[in-house]
Parts: sequence; C-alpha cells; structure tokens
Amino acid sequence: MEQSIHPDSNIYKFPIHPFKRFNKKCVEFKQPVEITCFSYDENRQLHMDDRESRYYYPPNLEDCNLSVGYENLIQKSEGPEPIHSLLDALIHLNETKGDEVKADIVSWRGIFTKLLCTPYNRNESWEFGATLYNNTIFIEEHETEQTRLYREGSTPKAKLMGYWGYKFEALCTIGVPATEIQSPDDPELLARKNTIVNTNIQYCSVSKTSLGKNRLIMGAEVDCLIDVKPPYPENPINRYIELKTTKILKNERDNFLFERYKLIKFWAQSFLIGLPKIIVGFRDDDGNLCSLKEIKTLEIPRMVRGKDKMWDAVICLNFLNEFFEWLRRVIDIEDANSSYVISFKEPYQEIEVTFCHNKNPVLADRHLKSFGKK
Repeated sequence: MEQSIHPDSNIYKFPIHPFKRFNKKCVEFKQPVEITCFSYDENRQLHMDDRESRYYYPPNLEDCNLSVGYENLIQKSEGPEPIHSLLDALIHLNETKGDEVKADIVSWRGIFTKLLCTPYNRNESWEFGATLYNNTIFIEEHETEQTRLYREGSTPKAKLMGYWGYKFEALCTIGVPATEIQSPDDPELLARKNTIVNTNIQYCSVSKTSLGKNRLIMGAEVDCLIDVKPPYPENPINRYIELKTTKILKNERDNFLFERYKLIKFWAQSFLIGLPKIIVGFRDDDGNLCSLKEIKTLEIPRMVRGKDKMWDAVICLNFLNEFFEWLRRVIDIEDANSSYVISFKEPYQEIEVTFCHNKNPVLADRHLKSFGKK
C-alpha cells in the first residue's frame, strides 16, 4: 500500500490500516547488545558508569503498603526526557574506547515502545521531534496537549497511584547482590520500607540492535539486576529485570484489560532491549502489595495469541519495520538546526510527519562535532 503525501510537500502520512499488510512472516529482530551505560544520581548529576544500578530481592509481602513515604517523595522535573544524556553517553563511549557505533535511528526505549504499540493504540496521542544529521535520525519526545492536561489535572489519588510504582521498585531492590544478604534482618532489607523515593536516581543501559535493515540504538532505564553485572564485552542484558505493578485481577474483565492494554506495553518495553523477564506486583485499591508473579518476556505474545480483540506481536514488529523504512525515506533534509514533527492523534488512523525549518532541533550544540561527518 502506498503511503500518502499531502499536497504540502513537507507533510507525509503513514496509514495504520489495513492491518493485513503487516500480517506476514515476522521481520528479523536481532538480540540487543549493551554498548555502554550511565547513571543519574540523587541530584540529577550525570555519571558515565553503573553506580546507580540495583539488585532484585523479593519484597516482604507482610504489611507491605505502597503508600508509605509518599509525603517524602523527591520528584524529578516532569515532562519528556531530552535525548542529550543518551548522546553524551555515546560520545563518551567513542572518546574513551574508540567505539563509534553507527545507527539509522537513535532514541529512548520509551519512544520505540510507543511506536511498536501504535497499531493497537486507540486513545493515546503522542508527538516526537526528529533531526537528521550525518545519516542518522535522532528522535525525542514532545509533550502533547493531552499529556500536559493529564499531568496538570491529575487528582491526588492519581498522583499517589503513580508513586506506587516507584515504591514497588524501592521495595524490590537492594544495593548489593542478593548473594550477600545473610538473613531477613539484614540492614539492606530492613531499610527498604522507609527508603525515601527519589526519582532523580536512574540507571540507564544503552544498547544496539536492528529491526530488518534498520540499525537502532536506544537508551533505557533499567530497574534492577538479578545477578552481578559481567564485565564488557559480555552482554549483561539477560541479567536485567523489569518491575511492574498492577491492580489485582478479580474477574474476566480485569483479565481482558490486563492482557489487552497492559501486557502489550510490558512485552514491548522488555522485548526491545532484550530483558528476559518481568516481575509484576499485584496490589489492591488501597496500595497494599498482595502477590508477585514472574512473567517471561518471550512468552507474553503466546499468552494472548488467538484470543478475541487481542494484539499480535508479529503485526507490531512488521508495522514498526515498515514505518522505519518509510520514515528514513521521508526524513531527507539534513539540517542540525531544524526538525521534523512525528505525530499520532485522533482519530488514530495515521502517523503524520511534518518538516519544521529552523525549529526545535533535537541535538545540542555540543553534539554536532561528535556526530558530524568525519
């Protein structure tokens, strides 16, 4: 199916439907390989190392309420994360190890996740900015009116529920490998309940992979490790774990909503960077953590396969591959001072790409020399 070009030659549209054009043999997706990492400390200072990595240790489910400590939450600045720290990490990799990794598209895992889930998205608008520079497309997220209004209009209960996810991570992680814990009274374990949650702190992995002929680099926050991280060049990704919370599934409708809307995002986030499993914490409406379940990432598509009104991982991957191939054709103006806007909004039928001359460049000035032509 030919994608349409608007009468204005700088506006392009990629239709989502018909789905059947993506229902074919699955495109090849290579196992992601970590190439570097970085950390943000409690003051949001950037460090090119893994100092903020954490280790998984199951929480004590007795008297485990996710609201504890909410009044002490330290929240980082809200809104989309610029791509700058990811690019700084790639520059640092090149300067310290001489590793210059080429890619067709560079972005955050969260952006790739939204794109991968787009065929089944019916109610969440998104907008990205993209700059083409030295044959690489750099993409970062813009805050849409929908997300801004949602953020500013969040109720106190909605904000508290947002905290529950952060608290779950705090209750599931420790600062040393699990093998170093000697008893249930170990200070590392006892400290978790009253740990002040500070969302400035992040550990991020940077990986390379490819989808079809599209070479990708993505940065992703990683919740924790199951074991000690091996030294490079061994790939540590299979030791990473994703942590998620959701409400207890009480009936068939709850199960349907979980499988239809939650599992697709769980799968996409972990699959894209090669994380092998997800630990899901089930909580009640008051934030009490009730149970844990381990889900293997590669088994998720089989959990929904053949069910009515569900999603298909093959369609998602083929869609993303064809969209990237199309995007690389339409984003053809190489200008570090300009950008393209990539948007998906009501009625959620097509992705629109628009060129913006001398507006909203994605790269900072400090990146131009390092990512420019040699």
